[in-house]
Amino acid sequence: MNKLFLFLPLLAVCLMSCTSERTPKRGTFKRNPEVFHKLKDYSLQLSLLSSRREFYAGDNQVVLTFALKNTGVRPITIYEWHTYEAANVNLYYRPGSGDGAEWKLSRSYDPAKVNMKSRSPLTLNPSSNQALIQIPAVFIGDLKNPTGKKQPYTLRAVLNLNSVTVQSEPTEIWIK
Repeated sequence: MNKLFLFLPLLAVCLMSCTSERTPKRGTFKRNPEVFHKLKDYSLQLSLLSSRREFYAGDNQVVLTFALKNTGVRPITIYEWHTYEAANVNLYYRPGSGDGAEWKLSRSYDPAKVNMKSRSPLTLNPSSNQALIQIPAVFIGDLKNPTGKKQPYTLRAVLNLNSVTVQSEPTEIWIK
């Protein structure tokens, strides 16, 4: 009986010290953040939400808001999405309201000041949410209008991503 009293505490200490801890498995797979595959079977719409359509030439504070919406039936995740939202969209403009002039790119960010490698996935559910993207219209600050009459310009936004190709419908604005 005395041996049993000595054996039970020893058994209890052994059982308490025999806990196993699983170490997480570390895989060797590393994702290359510079390679993003083209998405298939997606339906996205990019549109200008800003209701203001008249601006003064030389105004450096104009910011246009665009909406990216999933019009398909399945959720879409864009892994290539930049955390600096203006880097996701290129803004193009041309004078006039017709097809005559060539599209010009308006700079919306300074690549030297923005970390272009910083990305965060963007998931858009069908019809229930949208990403709002604010783009500074820098080209308006560079324009001059010595006559003071309204001059039409046409805008178009294009996603600056390789995995999806989306552009907005051309929209007319006026510069005073």
